[in-house]
Amino acid sequence: MTSFGPREVDALQELASIGCGQAITALGRLTRRRFEMDVPEAWVGTGPGAIASFLGGLGRDLVAVGVKLEGPLTGDLLLALPEPDAENLATLLGYPPEERWGGVPESALMESGNIVGSAFVSAVATLVREKLLLSVPTFARGNGRECVERLVTHDGSIALATRFSARVEDTGAALEGLILVMPEPERIARLLSHLQVR
Repeated sequence: MTSFGPREVDALQELASIGCGQAITALGRLTRRRFEMDVPEAWVGTGPGAIASFLGGLGRDLVAVGVKLEGPLTGDLLLALPEPDAENLATLLGYPPEERWGGVPESALMESGNIVGSAFVSAVATLVREKLLLSVPTFARGNGRECVERLVTHDGSIALATRFSARVEDTGAALEGLILVMPEPERIARLLSHLQVR
């Protein structure tokens, strides 16, 4: 695996801060709500098991949308929420789920994941002066491990995680979730070279 020192990890966190900041801003425009964002975390030397455990910290029942990063940056991006928060998000979008997920509410969540992913790659592409691409979104429900098995195709040896939250004024409920980016290490080295880190 490509090695990453403290300077590279700091640069990855900066990339995540810029990319996820734009992604969460886009989500706020979509829902007409103000979202708060935690400082992104960057992990090196993780794996699918560690990612699944981290997602499990959101709860046992999750809703996640995954997109594949393609082009000069390959990897996976997940928008993950506990199921009650995902229901709140779908409701804000005007499509409250009935008894089960499916149909329009599921499509609305996938479109949210697509918008989040598009805003992320657009922000990072501008920063590193590369054309970055995105696949169509995929939907998953279940625990952390089930979502990882369904949505993640890379080894997860590098992970960038950003928590976000908003208050749903109509009900007083909180809406919390996570953007998780798992880039392929060899491609990250190329992007960091544009920032004169490597």
